Amino acid sequence: MGDYQPRMAAHSAVELVVSVVDISQGEKVLRVYHESHAAVDFVCMAHGTARTEMLDLLGIGETAKVIAACLIDRMGAKALLTRLGRDLQMRYPGRGIAFSVPIKGIGLRWHKLLTQAAIQEEGHCVNKMEKADGLEVVAVVMDRGYTNLAMDAARKAGAHGGTVIAARGIAEEQVKSFFGIEIQAEREIVFLVVKSEERQAIMAALMKAVGMNTRSHGLVLSLPVSDAIGLAD
Repeated sequence: MGDYQPRMAAHSAVELVVSVVDISQGEKVLRVYHESHAAVDFVCMAHGTARTEMLDLLGIGETAKVIAACLIDRMGAKALLTRLGRDLQMRYPGRGIAFSVPIKGIGLRWHKLLTQAAIQEEGHCVNKMEKADGLEVVAVVMDRGYTNLAMDAARKAGAHGGTVIAARGIAEEQVKSFFGIEIQAEREIVFLVVKSEERQAIMAALMKAVGMNTRSHGLVLSLPVSDAIGLAD
């Protein structure tokens, strides 16, 4: 496994759709995800810290929340947001919020599963960066118990600290049949904020250490960051 060279999609057509709703609406959101054929989704509990007037402004009601996220192709994301807005009536205050984020880089095999796209040439890597002076989020979704291994690999490639969230994989059957492996329901998500010019090296290191060809069966992807404060240089 030492000479394994991970491949990443050259032009990602995958988006992350995130819904933040009251606990009572969590199952309804997941049902919409499944009926929209989202192959991979995750759910975790959360607790809001915003003041009451801010919660009213955002339209997310009480502070005890469910965060449900799924990976889906770009066209599917647009349709999914439309349906979430309709079925959960998110245009009204207190019904929750939903948004999509473009995935800038993702492993080639995961990209094929999520988009059914044809396999690209081996020489392709993650998207070419338009500028290298910004920040991006690299996320790793993997079986529980491999956080230290992931962080060691990321630090060696130039990353600093990360944030870990415990989650549970829901739609695993399609993933199992596609990759032919058993994936644990209990998952961990690690988020790292990295410099744009370091993203490709860090993602490659993570895919080698905790990617799909390892025991942690990890999904490594990156997200754009528009702005951030409180981060060390």
